[in-house]
Amino acid sequence: MNSTWLRFILMSLLIIALQVWVLSPIALYRVATPYVYPVLLLLLPIRLKPTALTLIGFALGSMIDILGITPGLHASALTFVGFLRYYLVKPMLDKNMPDYLLPLYDTLKGGSILLLVELMTLHHVVLYLLDAGQYFDLPFLLIRLGAGWLYSMVLALIVLFFFSIRLQPRPGHGQ
Repeated sequence: MNSTWLRFILMSLLIIALQVWVLSPIALYRVATPYVYPVLLLLLPIRLKPTALTLIGFALGSMIDILGITPGLHASALTFVGFLRYYLVKPMLDKNMPDYLLPLYDTLKGGSILLLVELMTLHHVVLYLLDAGQYFDLPFLLIRLGAGWLYSMVLALIVLFFFSIRLQPRPGHGQ
């Protein structure tokens, strides 16, 4: 097992524990609950196929569902986003890039911030639509979606900063 996968497994366990036992019980004004675990999809190699990404997304979401006692909600959302990640990353890549690189600032043409925004947006839309279920109230859903997305983005950037994962180049990088 190489260091990329070992680091991914350790970070996954830490972020899942953080999500389940610290962040999930938090609801800012009973509206916004932060979900930072979609960040884990940024930490996978760029050329993983949709099947592998879908299975990894399902496994991570299932772990959160089992530990957080949410029946399939997170597994469904992260499986969907895991499947789409391949198609979101593919247009941002050069053809001669090595398979093992992570989708961070020096790998993607469009930038990893854009990928993070896309992943978080898709995840939150699916998660909040599934959570709304039959009690669908559009204004409240949009408020929850916007507030939860913003709260999650801020915390995801803090988590990435904490792990020293840069989404933007350093000043003077590449000169």
